[in-house]
Amino acid sequence: MGFLMGAYGKLMAGKRLRNLQYKLTTVSSRLNRATKDIERAEKMFTSMQRNVKTGLQNQMREIYANDPVYAQMMQLGQMGKYGDVTKMDSTLLNGFSTHQNEIQMQFAQASAMWENVFEMQKESMLEPLKDLEDSLQTEKDSLESQIKIAQADYDSMKEMEKAGAKDIAPDYTGQGS
Repeated sequence: MGFLMGAYGKLMAGKRLRNLQYKLTTVSSRLNRATKDIERAEKMFTSMQRNVKTGLQNQMREIYANDPVYAQMMQLGQMGKYGDVTKMDSTLLNGFSTHQNEIQMQFAQASAMWENVFEMQKESMLEPLKDLEDSLQTEKDSLESQIKIAQADYDSMKEMEKAGAKDIAPDYTGQGS
């Protein structure tokens, strides 16, 4: 009886082991895909942030290039009238400084706004992917544990089959058990 139980148990444990290994392969494949999707999305966001930052810096340069106050200051400096900044008219210098601070403040506000937009988009896009990755990793760990248990069951059923085979083997010596 032990032989038959062992043989049947070995067949069932083997079937369960193969099913778990198949599921593990599928989950591992999905996990790899999710991880690659996260990496691609992070690279895309980094590239977009870099492009926006470069665009904002170019806009700031354009603002300065087209700014009449800045152009006037540059012209006065080139003419030698105010070669040394300390000799400039304080009213003109204060006006320029205030104007420059306004431009830099607008640039800082635009940068902060874009940073917030990217952060919100990044969270909304990456969170579901990271949740999927976590769930797949948990499922993979669970399947690996189940495979170890199924392998142990298979091995024990194999041993039961061997032990049962010894019990049903005919005794040709005539001495009996």
